[in-house]
Amino acid sequence: MSALSRLLAACILVIGLAACMTTSYKITTTSGQIYIAQDHPVYDVSTDTYAFTDENGQQVTLGKQEIRLIKEQ
Repeated sequence: MSALSRLLAACILVIGLAACMTTSYKITTTSGQIYIAQDHPVYDVSTDTYAFTDENGQQVTLGKQEIRLIKEQ
């Protein structure tokens, strides 16, 4: 196997592993709206809200009572 082939195989492996390590979360609201969070939503006890960054890079904050389900993808 040539050096170029080994380098290409190593790059593909690294990219594949990095993709597997990223965890997103599907958040369904009581109104049926669905958000995809880039990482685990953070719960704030003092305001009773969850905050997260959605798949478009926007910061979203939802009240606990608005959320029906948070599921890891």
